[in-house]
Order: sequence, then structure tokens, then C-alpha cells
Amino acid sequence: MRLWRFLIMVPAFLLVSQAAWCAGLGAKQVEGFIGAMQELKPYFDQYADEAEDDGDATSTSRLMGDWARSLKDQREVEGMLKKHGFSVESWGEVSQQVTQAYMAVKLGKDGEDVLGQMQQSLDEISSSKDIPAEYKAQMVEQMKQSMAEMEKTLATSPENQEVVRPFLPQLDTIFEWQE
Repeated sequence: MRLWRFLIMVPAFLLVSQAAWCAGLGAKQVEGFIGAMQELKPYFDQYADEAEDDGDATSTSRLMGDWARSLKDQREVEGMLKKHGFSVESWGEVSQQVTQAYMAVKLGKDGEDVLGQMQQSLDEISSSKDIPAEYKAQMVEQMKQSMAEMEKTLATSPENQEVVRPFLPQLDTIFEWQE
């Protein structure tokens, strides 16, 4: 459940920062992100528990957006970010880039190939004789929408992906990734 909380971070960070693609990532920024997240993770977990997050993508997305916006009002969090080389604004930019690059590596063609799996499921739905036509059309449309969202999620520069690769073990821990 917590994995989904962090996988939904991308839209939340987009809410915080509109200029996320201004510059590429550097190793120092990824290291700072890891350090900051190690300190911030308990804040998010507590926030999610208090909000009674049920773990589904819709509620977690809403929850992440609320949490990201609330960080602006927390002086303690601002101090943590500063310690790791970030302002609230730069944190939003770098967090979004690191998260998206991480997801592209883990879920992209060189990882779990989620889009390939989704395409395979779409093909199976389309060719199934057991699904009534009206349900099949709905399922195909939903799958296509999900694939379009995943494509957006995985769209990041190859350079940013290469920057995060050496940090995958630490990022796996941050994002509670389990193989």
C-alpha cells in the first residue's frame, strides 16, 4: 500500500512546481533528495495514517497533493529541506524529477515494462470472446487511458534516468520498492 503512496507522488510534486523540467538532475541533487526523504518519510506516513488513507490511487493522489501543499507551512520541514540543499520550491522541482526518473527506470522497458504488460492485457481483452461487447469497449477505453497516464509518468530524459541508476538501492528503500 505504501508503495502506491509514493508512486502517486509524481502528480503531487507537479502541483508544487510548474518548472520541473528546467534543468537536468545531478548526483548531488539525488543524494540530497534521498537524505531529505529519509527525514520527511515519517511526516508523510503520519499524515497518511491520520487522514485514514485507504491506499487506492485516487485517495492517495489527493492525500499526496494535500500533504505537498501543507509542507509550505511547516518551518521544521523547511529546515530539513535547507539542510539537504533545497528551498521549498527547488525541493518540488528535484523531487518530481527524481521520482519520475526512478519510476521510468523501475517501470520502463528496462525494468518491469509496465506498458508492455498493459499492452498485452489490452490485446487479451480485445481478443476475448468471453467478455460482452459493451463491457469490452469500456475495459479497452479504461486500459487505454491508464496506458496514456503511465506513458506520461514514464516520460523523462534518459540523462535523468542515468543519474538515478547508481542510487536505485537507496531509492528502493525510500519508495518501499519490493521485487
